Amino acid sequence: MTQEQRIAGGYLVGAMWQYAANVLYPAQTCKRLGLRVTMPLVGEEPQPMPRAGMGRHFSTKYREPVYLEGSTEHDHLVEEFDGMAEVYSEFVRPFSAPIFEEALPVMRRYLAADARVLDAGCGPGRELQQVARLVPAGEVVGIDLAAGMVRSAQRAARAQALDNCAFFQSDVEALPEIFNGQFDMVYNCLAHHHYPNPAAAAAAILRCLRPGGVYCVIDPGPAWFNAISEPLARWADPGWISFHTPEQFRDLFGNAGFGRTGWLELLPGFGIALGQKAAG
Repeated sequence: MTQEQRIAGGYLVGAMWQYAANVLYPAQTCKRLGLRVTMPLVGEEPQPMPRAGMGRHFSTKYREPVYLEGSTEHDHLVEEFDGMAEVYSEFVRPFSAPIFEEALPVMRRYLAADARVLDAGCGPGRELQQVARLVPAGEVVGIDLAAGMVRSAQRAARAQALDNCAFFQSDVEALPEIFNGQFDMVYNCLAHHHYPNPAAAAAAILRCLRPGGVYCVIDPGPAWFNAISEPLARWADPGWISFHTPEQFRDLFGNAGFGRTGWLELLPGFGIALGQKAAG
């Protein structure tokens, strides 16, 4: 990592922590006091899941991480993430924690205890562990293109005695064919803005959901937040590609073939984009 990259990373971490302290945590407190601090739903929420979850499969068959045999065209986007896998979680935790805390109640509406879930950009696996505890009779499969993140996430899950997890190194645009139709839910947390080709990723994720399955993207959304954040993200965030507005998320999902699409603000600047595969 160059000196300029270290400086940029320091600015980014400082900006995230400051926004969390001054905006996210106070807004979260206001929400819990019953005060409205977010905008209403844009579009449609998914319908209730049509049947019980798909249960365990990958976590029983793949006890060790599965790695790619060759390189991909996007490896350069994760080089820095690969090298910081062991410390990344501590850098982003103060910022990501309140956002994911607000997202979990929304996700739980569509999660049965035996749900099979895919984390499409699991990083070191902090959010994955929380979801795994919600599906004790199901499982969570984590994928990440950075091999270091996959190793770190697998070690962390084992350290927490979570036996309902499996881990694959994979490009989100080229998810393994063995994933086809295999998941009740796919989600990612603060990873979507690193996707090089969001349309290809949405199509791959739709392919991996079962009929009625739900896709959840937790990321920035409002145009005002994207406008003020983009210059810093472009300069300092390794692998940053682009942010989406709520309307752009809905267009992205609709064009990929999702039947119901919506966006729900969680905290100022951040929300959860929702897409549901047609029930068939």
